[in-house]
Amino acid sequence: MSVYIVEGLRLPTGKANGYYKSEIPELMMAEILRKFLEKYPKLPESLDELIVGNALGTGGNMARYALLAAGFPATIPATTVDMQCGGGLRSILMAEAQLKAGLSTCILSGGMESNSLAPQRQYHSRDFRYTDENTYYTQATFAPESWGESRLTEAARQVAEAYGITKEAMIHWTARSHQRASESENVLADIRLAYRNFSNDQPIRKNLSEAHLISTQSSALIDHTNTAHLHDGAAAILLVDESKKSDYQPKFRVVASALAGGLPSMAPAGIIWATEKVLTQTGRSIQDIDLFEINESFAVKPLAFMRHWNVSQEKVNIFGGNLAYGHPFGASGTINFIHLMRALEHTRKRFGLVTAGVAGGLGVAIMIENLNA
Repeated sequence: MSVYIVEGLRLPTGKANGYYKSEIPELMMAEILRKFLEKYPKLPESLDELIVGNALGTGGNMARYALLAAGFPATIPATTVDMQCGGGLRSILMAEAQLKAGLSTCILSGGMESNSLAPQRQYHSRDFRYTDENTYYTQATFAPESWGESRLTEAARQVAEAYGITKEAMIHWTARSHQRASESENVLADIRLAYRNFSNDQPIRKNLSEAHLISTQSSALIDHTNTAHLHDGAAAILLVDESKKSDYQPKFRVVASALAGGLPSMAPAGIIWATEKVLTQTGRSIQDIDLFEINESFAVKPLAFMRHWNVSQEKVNIFGGNLAYGHPFGASGTINFIHLMRALEHTRKRFGLVTAGVAGGLGVAIMIENLNA
């Protein structure tokens, strides 16, 4: 059974303590859900579930809060998923599985995140990771110590060294990301909902130059010049099965999807592991895919991907990526997915693939087809 994508919408991304410094992510997602409700008035009669990725959490089942705040009936279930920066794509895979299995016919999937309002977290005093009552952690532990270093900056360094990616190449990619994003604001205007008088993505720096990044870089291979910073955002897409196709007139079809695992110390390479599984599933080659959306939590990700697969940069993140738009963890993958959809429409290409490497040594990838190509 085929699974179809009707539409995707997102909010403008904000810097941490920027646009949405006092806005809980549940209400950010509710705004998007209200827009879907406005565009598709019969959606409450069709919708089987809302599935939302989130990493930092403000507590409880945040998807349920967002659904009710948006005015949907209490009879519709909602689920919150934590797969860190893979949650926004994992929610789509969960929806796809339910639709294929015949358990649902219509699902909203997406992600939401607020770095601005991330709760202060502290290990319990009986937890061996506890330090003292004044110490809070900002990044979870992604793997047991026996598996080696799992911090993402260290994992990014290891992938960069494994693929021979230089600091200069990463700085160049960061500048390119901001330049492409600056040039694409109008192309993305109708999928980016104005909210609280904010209509453009706050993190994009229109005049960011390589020279500026070089002048501010540190001696570390992975630093602020090639790493996405902290952001807030929300995004969602509407998926349906064959039975709802005539009602919603979808624009895309899910061709294949995959989850993959590998060494936590090489987590960014999850983009490669998951893509390999998608290609194996479909029997296709990398050359069969027209466009790629690679999650840019680190510049090393798209660079390693292109080097591994010998893919032209003109096929990758054509509107720029997370280095420019921001990386609101749980929402990031859904934003990437929506940008891929728009990229295929804009170029009139047929096949696209979106992928993310995830903390702990995980990868997610989804291949889609533009039905109007």
